[in-house]
Amino acid sequence: MQKNTSPKWCVVPSSVHRTRHRPSDRFPHTLLLLALILLLGPATICLAGQDVRIFVEADDAGVTEPRPAAVRQALAQGVAQEAQTLLPDGLSEPRRAILKTILEARAQEYVLGWEEKEYQRTEWGAVLRLNVDVNRDALRAFIQSLGLTSPRSGEIGYHLEAQGLGADQLASLQDLEVLSGLRRDGSQELILRLAASGDGSWQGVLDHAGRVWTASGSDLLDVWAGLWGNYFRLDQVRQGTADTLTLVTTGWQSAGDIQDFDRHLRGLGLSMDRIVLRGFAMQGDSYEATWQIQAADRGVVEHQLRQFFEEEAATFSME
Repeated sequence: MQKNTSPKWCVVPSSVHRTRHRPSDRFPHTLLLLALILLLGPATICLAGQDVRIFVEADDAGVTEPRPAAVRQALAQGVAQEAQTLLPDGLSEPRRAILKTILEARAQEYVLGWEEKEYQRTEWGAVLRLNVDVNRDALRAFIQSLGLTSPRSGEIGYHLEAQGLGADQLASLQDLEVLSGLRRDGSQELILRLAASGDGSWQGVLDHAGRVWTASGSDLLDVWAGLWGNYFRLDQVRQGTADTLTLVTTGWQSAGDIQDFDRHLRGLGLSMDRIVLRGFAMQGDSYEATWQIQAADRGVVEHQLRQFFEEEAATFSME
């Protein structure tokens, strides 16, 4: 993919090569592109430009232009930057870190073009600046298929039946569970069956309340995203029934008391999908602490909190 100085467009999905055109042939190509956009409408995809700067070590800095490894690093950073704009604010750092690692290996799939803006050499190396055009629609679809934007993707229980998985494959599977906000709790309403073959291929079946989806391939991540993408696209999962609540507590005698309550809060059960401690501060001679909670059932949460605070000097309120 070569650098491009033409204006950004919404373009039709295909093998898009963004190259320089002579003034004499640019106009008809532009007319053709616009005609295709008007005809295809929703089938078009939008480019998202990311401004990327990276430092290139002296050993990797070319004489007049960046080496391919530096460009690949910059493109991966551009995709990672775009992904951050698509993720919800409360997403945990472990899940963000796993996604970043995945995207570093797959960045080229979401890069539609790039333009070198600067390559400034120094005695220590060089500074490379690119403008990276990212296929935001494709990237968003991939992130959604992993459950990262679903209001129900905090702690979804499921049952796993696996065959032929080695230690490394089990470790990869555990990372994917963290990434998608899943945990094995023996639930018979959501069952995943995975089988790894000796030739490196994968077979998978996801069974949810009478709906059955299948997927196969040579890569666990592709099979995982193919199966769970169906689940996370369901209306009741995609739209969710979760409420975002603000829990304000006052009257704590120490920061340790707040930490103990935070651990208790996270162990209350399936009614809470996501819990974030927003902060705490001194108020007179005691502490105040605030949490943001995404809960499937506000009434259940309030009942559990009332039971807890009956024997505490501290008090709480829900907003």
